[in-house]
Amino acid sequence: MKKFLYVMLLLTFVLIAGVSSAQTQAEGIKVALVVTPPGKSDLGWNFVHWLGCERAKDSGLVQEYAEVVSTETTVLSDLTLLAQSKEYDLIIVCGWEFLDALQVVANNFPDQNFIMTDVVAEFGEDEPGKFNTLSILFQQEQPSALVGALAALLAVHYDYPHVGIVLGVEGPVLYEFEMGYKWGVNWAVNWVKEHHPDLAAQSKFINTPEKERVLWTYTGTWSDPAKGREATEIQIRQGAVAVYAVAGSTGLGVLSYIDDHHKEQNIPFTDPPFAIGVDIAQDWMNPYIIASAMKRADVAVVEAVKLIRAGTFKERVTEDNILWMNFANQGTWMSDEQTLDEFMQYMVRLGSLKEEERTKILEQWKELRAAQPSWVWEAIDELREAIINGTVDIPRPFGDPEKWHIEELRAQYG
Repeated sequence: MKKFLYVMLLLTFVLIAGVSSAQTQAEGIKVALVVTPPGKSDLGWNFVHWLGCERAKDSGLVQEYAEVVSTETTVLSDLTLLAQSKEYDLIIVCGWEFLDALQVVANNFPDQNFIMTDVVAEFGEDEPGKFNTLSILFQQEQPSALVGALAALLAVHYDYPHVGIVLGVEGPVLYEFEMGYKWGVNWAVNWVKEHHPDLAAQSKFINTPEKERVLWTYTGTWSDPAKGREATEIQIRQGAVAVYAVAGSTGLGVLSYIDDHHKEQNIPFTDPPFAIGVDIAQDWMNPYIIASAMKRADVAVVEAVKLIRAGTFKERVTEDNILWMNFANQGTWMSDEQTLDEFMQYMVRLGSLKEEERTKILEQWKELRAAQPSWVWEAIDELREAIINGTVDIPRPFGDPEKWHIEELRAQYG
């Protein structure tokens, strides 16, 4: 009996020590997230960064984090105050327009750790920022190629002449969305010609001139859903089977227009036109979003926090100040059942979705996918594997600008 009690006491001590150790590991680790308006409620790029902080906290990697919604006029002051406080082990900056301010503050506070996502923070050889700032970049051409192929395959199946894409502000990162999508369209056309030549011969889409297959519009803004709706309406009227929304909050107008169009025309949710989401698994927002091209900033945030926890952040920055996220490390992806369900669980936590709606949405999404021909998904699986294995060469105007020039690419693809 005494031996039994001794063993139980020893096990209890071990368990308590384990819990205490986990708490100690997270104790004191704090993160600040600086985002553009409207913050995480954009349910897009800002949200996925917030999600990374949530995941880091849920897994015990950080004790707490703060979300700071900033603007171009306030970001320099906001970042300075955060760095001056010395409260945060890591400051994550989300937003191209914040780059200049980050570079100033990173140089002024050499002991503070920073992350800049989606753009490279460049510093001189001896500037402090070169040793405390990690730039996290995403190969957005990969998921864009996959959804471009999906859109093209659907255009062939439903005999539509076009696919569409609505974008925000022109720039190198958006060029990769644009050209990845257009490249994926061409890949799908060639796949259909090889595997289903009879279908290809009579396809309205394939018989449309190559440079005219993709309808594309830059709205010039990230925050005007009305412009997103307007651009989408024009593309749908011209015969787009699906429209890819790559425009931040402006892209929400793409999704809402497809939703309203279906309801007004009494179109079954399993039939086109479809919408394609971006950044997160936006498939949950309405029944007509057939896929999303995901930039997993949440995965990137967790990976960066792990470097902080391990005490190797500055060592990693010194070796290479850029961390690329892609299909190989699932830092980019196309939405699937698992990722969709994971994101919906956080939507429930945020209050944007009711728990009882989650199961219904997932079942409806499965029905939407199942309603499309099996050969569509066979082609998508083939391309996904080719991307992971590196056997295809997708244009990268941002990642490799010396090789890929946007003017030349547009001359080829339209």
